[in-house]
Amino acid sequence: MTDPHDANRPDWLEEFENLANDQLEEGSACEQVHPIIAKWYQELMAGDPPEARDSVWQALQCLTTEVLNDIPLSLVEVLSSEDVDEDLADWVTELLLIGRAFQIALETGRLDDL
Repeated sequence: MTDPHDANRPDWLEEFENLANDQLEEGSACEQVHPIIAKWYQELMAGDPPEARDSVWQALQCLTTEVLNDIPLSLVEVLSSEDVDEDLADWVTELLLIGRAFQIALETGRLDDL
């Protein structure tokens, strides 16, 4: 969300932002946003993960470990087999990569239609 007090923000933008917000209130935001996100996600999954330095990959693996260490005890019992542990770690890493790619897409304007 943009800061309405941002000095670099053009005055005329507020009218269009208000119109967009009014439209979202009349229907489901998810119904309007979902097709854009679904298309982006399908394109992401069909390609390679975003490029990153080795240190970023290492940080993602470390963050995966931290997330796994914070799993609620009720889930630890369900997910305690060796086969699930490796799959779960891969899945958490993939989620982090998707989050990183999502942030990149937002910052580069790829999802400006939101």
